[in-house]
Amino acid sequence: MKKVFSSYHQMRLFFSSKGPENLSIWQKKNHFLRRISKLVSQSPEIGCFLQESCDLLREYGDYDLVWLGIWDKGKSILCPHAISTINPSFNRVPLLSLKSHQPLLTPEIEALQKAQPVLASVPRLVKKYEEWAEVLLQLGLNNLVSFPLVVRQRIYGLLNLYSSIPRSYSDDEFSLLGEVADLIAFRIHAYQEEIRKKRLEEELAIHSRKLRKTMEMTIQALAVTIEMRDPYTAGHQRRVTQLASRMAQEMNLEEDQILNIRLAGIIHDIGKIYVPVEILTKPGRLNDYEISMIKSHPRFGFDIIKETDLPKKIGEIILQHHERMDGSGYPYGLVGEEIHLESRILSVADVVEAMSSHRPYRPALGLEAALEEIDQHKGFLFDPDVVDVCLDLFEEKRFCWTREESVSTITH
Repeated sequence: MKKVFSSYHQMRLFFSSKGPENLSIWQKKNHFLRRISKLVSQSPEIGCFLQESCDLLREYGDYDLVWLGIWDKGKSILCPHAISTINPSFNRVPLLSLKSHQPLLTPEIEALQKAQPVLASVPRLVKKYEEWAEVLLQLGLNNLVSFPLVVRQRIYGLLNLYSSIPRSYSDDEFSLLGEVADLIAFRIHAYQEEIRKKRLEEELAIHSRKLRKTMEMTIQALAVTIEMRDPYTAGHQRRVTQLASRMAQEMNLEEDQILNIRLAGIIHDIGKIYVPVEILTKPGRLNDYEISMIKSHPRFGFDIIKETDLPKKIGEIILQHHERMDGSGYPYGLVGEEIHLESRILSVADVVEAMSSHRPYRPALGLEAALEEIDQHKGFLFDPDVVDVCLDLFEEKRFCWTREESVSTITH
């Protein structure tokens, strides 16, 4: 029957009543458990963890040799990773697992292949494992216990403990060694999963960089198309992108959001390639047809992006950059937060730059007039938070348009 103790003191009294030898065994086991628990909680580097685990096991069980091998699935070999012994000649033992790069039949290999612990008396195995037994007996090793390191039916390695004296194991001791082996196996599993995760993250980062490069090349090609047809629109898009990106940074947007604003900003008027130049540059009042053509350019831009490999979000930002908070914008009359934040930022930057700059059909209205425009319509046409950030940038003189940058500079 299993003995259950209600307290540490009761446990100590029980072992004391069984004699000093039992108390000593219990104290030794308790000391070992505290040390192994401390080692686990400290979570040292994997090599240190494996070596210190072997050292603790050797000291606890008075073993002559403890070594731990990790299974290399790709090479189908067991690679020693930690050896604990006070006799340098015992370092030969782990190499018995390999002979001319082929597994030699040994109790250790049997434990590995069957994924089951093996307890072996060396003198009794001379006939079955002749070469192995001869080497161990020459070294004075008479007893072996091997524990495969298994997590979720996957073998990670092998824990081996050798003694120079014949010994038997109680159920408690064998169970304890098995639990320690499981703990070591899980630590190796966690380490290898961490390595795998880092490798996947590195591969993902490489893929992301390639994807970003592809997006930038697509954007550059589209921007060059605009510039060749309408230099005024190209310059406008660059300056809008500068301001919108700076506003996004001030608002502490995520890096992906800022990148989307840059990529969408530099081609936000791409849809104007479907609008006749005569309409874009016409001085004076536009008729209803011409106004409808101008108002169609966000939708034309969205349709162009839809046919590329660019993210859908880029097209949506372009589609919505003339929407207004009160629903008076175009092409769909979206209201408030129905409009992407990136589009709300782009729309403010678009108005400020357009009013500040010269156009073929009118002189520049000036920055002061542009800032007054967005301030007066804050909360109605434009997002108030976005407007406040924009006004603050100019009032504190923390932003000014720079020289005409290349598209590749803007998108980085």
